[in-house]
Amino acid sequence: MTTLQFPTQAIAQAKAVTFTDKLWQRPQVVGITIDGPNSRDLDDAIWIESTPTGAIVSVHIADVAEFVTLGTLLDKVAIARTQTRYFGNGNDPMLPRILSENRLSLLEYQDRPTLTVKVELDADANTKRVEIFESWMASTKKFSYAEADAALDDPNSPFQDMLHQCHQWANKLNQKRASTGAIGGIATPTGEWLDENGAFLTANEGKYNCHVLIQEFMILANIAVAEWMADQDTPALYRNHTARAIAPERDGMYQVFLTLGSEAAIRQRLKSWLNRAEYGPTLIGHFALNLPAYCHFTSPIRRLADLVNHRIVKALLHGKENPYSKADLEQLGKHIHNVTLENEESSNQFFKEKHKVIYQTQIQNPKALEDLSAKEFSRLLKYAIEAENFEAISSELVSRLAAGKLQVSDLYLLLFKSNDKTIQHQVYQYLEQNVQDAPSAIAIASQQEENWGSVEYLEQGEVSPFRAWVDIAIDDTVLTTIHPAEHTRKQDCRHHACLMWVKAYIDDALVSPNKRAASLRLSPTSINAPIAQSKTQRIPPLPSVLAKTLKDGQPFASMLNNLCQALHWDTPEYKFSEVEDGFKCDAQIYALDERLTGSGIATKKQNAKNRAAKQILEQLQQRASQEWGDWYAGSRQERQSA
Repeated sequence: MTTLQFPTQAIAQAKAVTFTDKLWQRPQVVGITIDGPNSRDLDDAIWIESTPTGAIVSVHIADVAEFVTLGTLLDKVAIARTQTRYFGNGNDPMLPRILSENRLSLLEYQDRPTLTVKVELDADANTKRVEIFESWMASTKKFSYAEADAALDDPNSPFQDMLHQCHQWANKLNQKRASTGAIGGIATPTGEWLDENGAFLTANEGKYNCHVLIQEFMILANIAVAEWMADQDTPALYRNHTARAIAPERDGMYQVFLTLGSEAAIRQRLKSWLNRAEYGPTLIGHFALNLPAYCHFTSPIRRLADLVNHRIVKALLHGKENPYSKADLEQLGKHIHNVTLENEESSNQFFKEKHKVIYQTQIQNPKALEDLSAKEFSRLLKYAIEAENFEAISSELVSRLAAGKLQVSDLYLLLFKSNDKTIQHQVYQYLEQNVQDAPSAIAIASQQEENWGSVEYLEQGEVSPFRAWVDIAIDDTVLTTIHPAEHTRKQDCRHHACLMWVKAYIDDALVSPNKRAASLRLSPTSINAPIAQSKTQRIPPLPSVLAKTLKDGQPFASMLNNLCQALHWDTPEYKFSEVEDGFKCDAQIYALDERLTGSGIATKKQNAKNRAAKQILEQLQQRASQEWGDWYAGSRQERQSA
């Protein structure tokens, strides 16, 4: 793949970077780096110290923001690239190599300015105190992951004790996160590791013990910085992650992993459950990590978002105003998202052309199809459908379908991209015996097909038996089945509703909602907030936050904000005041023809804010339980007339 050239002026600006004596007046810190064997763009270093009640974990990060300042040509270069891209034979860096791999990189024995995140942990790996400050260090050792693992087992290594402590505390942090329901950065039952967003790591990653060590310390530092900024009510580029409507409850996900077993099945299920993580100034929370606040901070050499957050933190440390407005951060978050998609599309196109010759050879050799892995066959199937050469693999396809060896993404392609009625009916027969795959195939379609809306359920009954329809907008026309699915369990009822929708889709028997069979009084519900709907569609369903139990520890402020956005209400207003026990937050919103208020007191601003938001959510839940349809309809009429 091709790499971009840096402007001559940017190279000159990078060469002009020098370290002044003032930098060495900062506190000196100690650390080591652990990275890939060929890595030279070393963003972060780690260290650990024992305490009588726990440990202090320190993460030292290259102070890139000190030299790549806002509005300069180097800043514009970083914005254009957004991140370092890595290839099999090299990389395309975000910043010129003289900075990324030399002057700012935390090279062994080289003095470098840094930002330190120091986190004090108690015996149960709970955070007791966070300190963030400007520092400088000279890395005392550059380890590769393999070398760090070897030193961990080598009694003659001067770093064995320190690495052993790091490893023990990393395991504690990982187990603690897993016990709270996190699925990001956790091992699956098949032994594969998921990254922080719940996606599978590649085969070459996650194989060393020290991968887990670095993962946990980086997550710890990112959490600490995000909460530090959130406590000060500071807009930043937070890392937000959400689940889709089809996803089960968080505590049920791992149980599903146990039943699925195979990597391919888990991989596809995760793709259908989880949305792409995005950057933004509004705190929404991170689903995979099960956190109310998260950000990226530990890789400012490689990622624009981290560099932006460094500038914000440094401004706060020096008592200055945030260098970015909320609008600036929203624009940057969207820009990073768009560039990421463009890079992925470029990469996909590159490999698509590269594999085209391979696919053509495979199709011409039917006997070789039997030896293809599930992943290889999926790629071949997609190519065959796009090339309209579907018949060449039909025999192997039917064989794999009968043996249950197709991935959920394969089922999506066959149902919604092949236009082959015979194979579509065969897939439906398979889904009758594997009904849990029907909603996943539909979820993939709703994500991949530009003219499809999200999945929405219309349900009847508060007790068994449950009834449910599935509604999906295609080309702005909502389509559903005439009759509902019925089942003694609500989740199974939804699965069967998806199965019935697939059958009606294949048979061209989907209808508009006003043609569904008359039945009992409808009770609209949805797992997520209402989706965009056509003008003729019924009142949007009750958002999940108003239908579920509010549990301590949830990001209530983010939940309330999302609710207001979904219902087109004004965002909540928050006011803080200092009290004896810390901070008091008073919150209010105007909704349902009245002013709703809440208040909360806590030692941290964010916790006080969450408690105030929770009180408002509880009031909304009470009103929703009384008669959601009536007061929401009134609210909608007000919005339309406004």
